[in-house]
Amino acid sequence: MPISLAKRYAFKLLANCATIPVYLVMEAILPRALGPKTYGEFSFATNLFQQCMGFLDMGSSACFYTALSRRQQELGLISFYGRVCLLVLALCLLVALAILQPAFGEWIMPQVPLWMAPLAALWAFLTWFGRVVRSINDAFGATVPSELARAAISLGGMFVLATLFWTDALTIASLFIQQYLVLAALILGFWHVVRKEHKHIPWTLAAADAHAYRVEFFRYSHPLFVQALLSFLFLTGERWLLQWFDGSAEQGFFALSQKVSLACFLFVSAMTPLIMRELSIAWGQKDTALMGSLITRFAPLLYVVAAYFSCFTVMEASSLVHIFGGEEFTQALLPVQIMALYPVHQAYGQLAGSVFQAVGRTTILRNLTFLDCLGGIAVSWFLLAPPEYGGLHLGAAGLAIKIVVVQFVMVNIYFWLVARMLSFNYLHTLLHQLASLAVLLGLAFISREVTFMLPPGLATGLVRFLLSGMLYSLLVAACLFSVPQLAGCSRQDLYSIGGRMWRSPPWRR
Repeated sequence: MPISLAKRYAFKLLANCATIPVYLVMEAILPRALGPKTYGEFSFATNLFQQCMGFLDMGSSACFYTALSRRQQELGLISFYGRVCLLVLALCLLVALAILQPAFGEWIMPQVPLWMAPLAALWAFLTWFGRVVRSINDAFGATVPSELARAAISLGGMFVLATLFWTDALTIASLFIQQYLVLAALILGFWHVVRKEHKHIPWTLAAADAHAYRVEFFRYSHPLFVQALLSFLFLTGERWLLQWFDGSAEQGFFALSQKVSLACFLFVSAMTPLIMRELSIAWGQKDTALMGSLITRFAPLLYVVAAYFSCFTVMEASSLVHIFGGEEFTQALLPVQIMALYPVHQAYGQLAGSVFQAVGRTTILRNLTFLDCLGGIAVSWFLLAPPEYGGLHLGAAGLAIKIVVVQFVMVNIYFWLVARMLSFNYLHTLLHQLASLAVLLGLAFISREVTFMLPPGLATGLVRFLLSGMLYSLLVAACLFSVPQLAGCSRQDLYSIGGRMWRSPPWRR
């Protein structure tokens, strides 16, 4: 029996909830164990190869996912894309070997040990490949067992990392080994689910089929070559500018702010691949009305869910920095506050990008990426460069400002184009963004100030932080019940959701 979108989202959400402790423990351990400088080196090296993987992907994984979602019995797609993955691995390792040459590597990875390059390259490939195998399960609708496996393996990895920390065995080398083991276990777990769905996957391809797939993937991905190249150059370039002008410690402050923002986005990231699948299916049926309905129904809700966590993080950033980084990371406070707002529009951006990918209008993505990259690198230079080079030299805070502001502008351009394509009211979407963000920031501010007025035993440390979160959650719940339009739904929708959850919780379905 087909599993509903709501049930698949529920399990993805539960799996993300289970992996939140992994991120929290990891980000409370790694900065303390490694310190700002080494943590920054690790972040810079892994980010470099993550961007490299994004370039080598060139949208092919999205093409694979949307094609498999529409043609689920066409298992030759898996065989073909397996060959693509091997090619990507070979190219990524070649880049890492080139960086090992000092003349080239010291320019690409300034102030970072070059031996990290091959370790970071393998880490980036395994991370990317894990997402590819996981997407096969989503395409087949096998989200539930896939997410259960992810939750169990991620929690196991957290315990291994904590053990390394408690036994003083956590170094860069042991960290990479732990990451390889977790990523390999995730890939095997996802693949086990794939084989349960389809026991016989043909690994040989007829020449005609291979040619047809090459043509299909080329037509989809070749407009994205420029987009992928620009994204790689400019997104790597902004981190490179921070490394060149300010060094690894400032890179570590920015890395901490990134990880905190990622934790805020986990609740929303569960839904976007599933909506992308539904958009692909709707486009395959030429049902643009359904596509518009999916966007207008889920975009405001996902925005408010992301903003709920982001706004609380903005107001409680000092407590979070103390919990995650300790005294050495006090300078990360402002970057954390700024980057906390990044997940708010990230959900909108992914949904809008899903529409363009689902309908195959990748040329629009390429053109918008060109605009994003050119404007973004100019803003990055202005915010990061020292005064003698015409900049403000704001360090990690400057890069955080650039990312949040440029994303707000670009996401709204995306949504304006999607609104024209699917015929819904863009102005209503924009007003909802501003109003809901202002309300949630106000509620987070009130919660923080009220808890500061508690008796001395309750007004400090972790106790005050938890009480602030509880009060904030109650205020948000009351506000949504009073004005459900804040989440883009009606009070009847809230009653309906609550009734379904009470009668049949996700873990019992």
